[in-house]
Amino acid sequence: MLHLFRWLAGVVGIMLLAGAAQAQSTAGYGDWQLHLPTNHPTHLADDGDRVYVVAENAFYLFDKKLNTTQVLSHRDGLNDVAAVAVAYDSTTRQTVVAYRNTNIDVLTASGRVRNLSDVLRKAIQGSKDVNQLTVEAGKAYLSTTFGLVVIDLNKLEVSDTYSNIGPGGTVVNVYDAAAANGYLYVATSAGLLRGALASNLLDYRSWTQYLPVPLSTTQQIYHYVAAYDGKVYAAVGGRFAGGLYVFNPAGAGSWQAVPNTYTAQFRNLRTSSIGALIIDDDAGVRRVDRGGNVSVVVAPTRGTSIQDAVRSRDGSYFLANYQLGLQRLRPGQPAETFLANGPETSRAFSLLADARTSIVDVFTGRYSDRYQPDYARAGFYEYANGQWTNVTATAFPSVADFPNPTSPVRGTRTPDGTLYVGNYGGGLLEWQGPGKFRQFGQNTPAANPLLGTFGDANRVEITDVAATPEGKVWVVNRHLRDGISGLSILDPATTTWKVIPPTPGFDALDRIALDNFGYAWVSVSRKSDRGGGSSAAPGIFVVDPENANPPRFFTVANGLPDNQIYELAKDRRGYIWAATIKGVAVFNDPSGPFQSTLGFSTPTVQRGEGTGFPALFTEVVHAIAIDGGDRKWFGTDHGLWLFSPDAEEALLHFTTANSPLPSDRIVDVKVNDKTGEVWVATDAGVVAYRGGATVTEGEPRCAAAFPNPVRPDFQGMVGITGLANNAIVKITDVAGHLVYATTAAGGAVTWNLTMPDGQRVRSGIYLVLSTDADGKNGCVSKVAVLSK
Repeated sequence: MLHLFRWLAGVVGIMLLAGAAQAQSTAGYGDWQLHLPTNHPTHLADDGDRVYVVAENAFYLFDKKLNTTQVLSHRDGLNDVAAVAVAYDSTTRQTVVAYRNTNIDVLTASGRVRNLSDVLRKAIQGSKDVNQLTVEAGKAYLSTTFGLVVIDLNKLEVSDTYSNIGPGGTVVNVYDAAAANGYLYVATSAGLLRGALASNLLDYRSWTQYLPVPLSTTQQIYHYVAAYDGKVYAAVGGRFAGGLYVFNPAGAGSWQAVPNTYTAQFRNLRTSSIGALIIDDDAGVRRVDRGGNVSVVVAPTRGTSIQDAVRSRDGSYFLANYQLGLQRLRPGQPAETFLANGPETSRAFSLLADARTSIVDVFTGRYSDRYQPDYARAGFYEYANGQWTNVTATAFPSVADFPNPTSPVRGTRTPDGTLYVGNYGGGLLEWQGPGKFRQFGQNTPAANPLLGTFGDANRVEITDVAATPEGKVWVVNRHLRDGISGLSILDPATTTWKVIPPTPGFDALDRIALDNFGYAWVSVSRKSDRGGGSSAAPGIFVVDPENANPPRFFTVANGLPDNQIYELAKDRRGYIWAATIKGVAVFNDPSGPFQSTLGFSTPTVQRGEGTGFPALFTEVVHAIAIDGGDRKWFGTDHGLWLFSPDAEEALLHFTTANSPLPSDRIVDVKVNDKTGEVWVATDAGVVAYRGGATVTEGEPRCAAAFPNPVRPDFQGMVGITGLANNAIVKITDVAGHLVYATTAAGGAVTWNLTMPDGQRVRSGIYLVLSTDADGKNGCVSKVAVLSK
């Protein structure tokens, strides 16, 4: 059984002090690290030692004793992604997590994670969404769009499902539920319903509509219900009847309005040891005590919205502040805000992983498949030395520090580390840090060739950029003006431009890759937003910047599986790979595109999944990345794939079902050659996978192993780096018995700590013997394996 709190080397968690984030550690080999924003919390649960936080894009815990947070995922034992609700049951000392797809995890006090997938696997007509999760005395009540699911937390089983409980047995949308005095109260789309627990609640006739007050409009719905001290509270927001109502069976026996609780928008209604807590946008957090008195316990912060609140045993309050993040308020002390270091949002359109600087950039702009701009100004995010820096208007509000261009979509770095960002509508940005930048747009500065789309000077659309080894920058400017080239080269040293002579189609280019000959491979836009269409059909041009050869054009007639191209990439051998709407293709003639008459070819899978068919021929392939072993990572609408160097064998296939990927739709993937990390951008955020392939620059040093020593409880992969590229590696015990032999993937090897018979190696010292492919540059390193 996996354990939730196994603090391994390379822990996913983000170590925090209040207001000051510490560095994130790198994931172990074969492991994942989540880089999801945690700054929009919506639901909280307090188990005494920890506060669990559901955010829009992440699920994490806050450790009260250590003042640390830890982002939680599959590697911590969780069985799904996209948590939407969480609740703690003090009776069984368990925390229940509900996911968007209705999968359920139960976290025990010992750290075990138990999964309940019955609701997930149950076929339901119509939508199947989670609205709320409440717990009471060993029962969990899952309020969904198809009814109420009751879970026995002792037996870990679904005990009942109440769906057809509306008038005449109709299905109701359940928003919230509470149990009190032998009755179950359910806030539904049919109003507030009450049913006796001793009756057959599967029969809709056992339920009665129990409205505190008639609703004056169809927009007024009881979304929240809670029980405290034998009383039942129901909340309805709205212009005319917005407020809290209480039912006391020991008192008047009827619903009574609770004074001073009006609000247009309730956010939550929950109970605590000191009363019912009302969370809303007007008053922050209010408490209704046993005597019915209402008081404000947490005042609202202007411009923010408290989504949830829990009260700890020490009297402090934890708040899910949607704008500020997780907050703690302790009596007599100023508010503490815990901001996890990470990207500001989950927006991610493309990635740049630069091995020289070891900086990873995430670009947030985007354009549609029909090349429509989104006009967002969300900046970009940089990851270096375990820390994120958000280059946004929030972090740098002064335009003197950051000009906040429209829709940054792609970037490249020159050898000196300068970042060039192509903005889809905002021109080209040269970035060296806050206040150290230059911008290029139409006639800004004068004498540059960039043009606005349809002549609009404020809409300079840069779709891609690429840096040469000499530090020059190719710029792809999609401007849709016939007869004018949109392909040019900037020399930053002299701020001069070289415009590639126009060819039909050069006004509507998209992606670019540079080959070993210095030629540029550029794709024509898949679609055009012009009524008459582009002046060239989709396909790929190869361009000689010296104009010694006329551009050559590749289409399906030249071996492409489809003319619609999503990305172009050069592999370790200098071959050019194309990601298309129908799989992938490669140009692998070493004589080059102008000396050869050959075209692209589609690799056929020879081994493993998909044998006998072109690689991923049924998939839209959005992205390609090449790792240190020349293996190919492909991003598709159905997950992330790793293929062998020639794409003749699928080695790995990651989806949300077997990995912490937040979504199966991969929009980009890039590899940091220095660390072997595979960075993956999905339409729901960014994660990184610690791959086992790196590139060793310069003279190889003797190999280094991680972790070393290997502790008895370690279950992952040992990574050995610093090897000669494609080195021959043998691992032996001290007596010389061979334990493992392989060829390095680039400059790295991973070892699963097993012997040839599949058994785990015994405790001891193991020697790593390596040479390059020619038998030179030999070295011997040691790995210590510890026993229990």
